[in-house]
Order: sequence, then C-alpha cells, then structure tokens
Amino acid sequence: MVKLLGRLLRILAWLSPVYQFRSSVYRRCGVNIGRNVYIGFLVTIDGDFPEYIEIEDEASIGPGVSIMAHSSATTFHQRLKIYPDEGPKKVTIKRGVWVATGAILLPGVTIGEGAIVAAGSVVSRDVPPYTMVAGNPARAIQRLRKT
Repeated sequence: MVKLLGRLLRILAWLSPVYQFRSSVYRRCGVNIGRNVYIGFLVTIDGDFPEYIEIEDEASIGPGVSIMAHSSATTFHQRLKIYPDEGPKKVTIKRGVWVATGAILLPGVTIGEGAIVAAGSVVSRDVPPYTMVAGNPARAIQRLRKT
C-alpha cells in the first residue's frame, strides 16, 4: 500500500503545474530537497530509492530529467552474473546546479556547486563545481567563472 501511495504521489508531482508543489510532493516521497529548488514537468526521480537523492538549495532541474539511484539487471543477466548488482548509490545535486532538459543522472554521481549539465547529457561521473558538462557520456566543455 505504501509503494502504491508513493507511485501515485510521484505521478501527481510529475504532472503538477506548480513547481513548488512538485518539490513538496517529492519531499514526501523521501527525496531530500533544499530551499528554492525548481523541478520541471515530467522529471523522473528514482521511485525505489528516493532517499538516495539529495538536491541542495537553489538548484534547478529542467523538464524531462531522469535521476536514478540504482540500476538493476534483468534476471537473465543476474543468473549469468554478467551485470553486477551493486545496489543503490547516492546522487547529490549541490547548491545552485542547473540540470537542463532531458539530462540523465546515473547512480553515484555528485554534481558540484554551481555546475551546469547541458540538455540531453548523460552524467555517469562526478561533475566538478562551476563546470559545464555536455554529451553522452557528459564531459567538461567549459569552466564557469564566478563574477
């Protein structure tokens, strides 16, 4: 029953027209979300391990972003021991980060303070603070200057 309620809440957050409401619903689902966080439409946050996701103050998560704390193999791959089942890993989005539309954050990554993840990027490694990354896999394309 609790899992069903969590799924219904995530669907409600996914479609809500008010971003503050989306943040509050994701908090109730177990995601650690700071203050003044923007979460866009159709954002997918790992439903099985929301407690492994942390979004710090003043971050902005664009529409269609996926944030995953785990990746499980099929039973076929598990049986043949082809894909290691490492369990969930924490994903941390530091203060002031901007994750643009359609980006995918994979398990275990930390996006450093003030970093920018370009639209459609696949982040499989940590992103240093004040760095813009783009691509699949995401690579640093620009160092950002604080003024």
